[in-house]
Amino acid sequence: MSDKITLYHGSNCDFQVVELSKSKDRRDFGKGFYLTTLQNQAKD
Repeated sequence: MSDKITLYHGSNCDFQVVELSKSKDRRDFGKGFYLTTLQNQAKD
């Protein structure tokens, strides 16, 4: 059994560090860094 999980982000650029100061306030669930386990959802 693997303890690894692949997460996707809808960004169109590569990054190594998450900078929460760049997130926007007016999102569905507030300011934050959103990830999904669904690659197609991140593409949308």
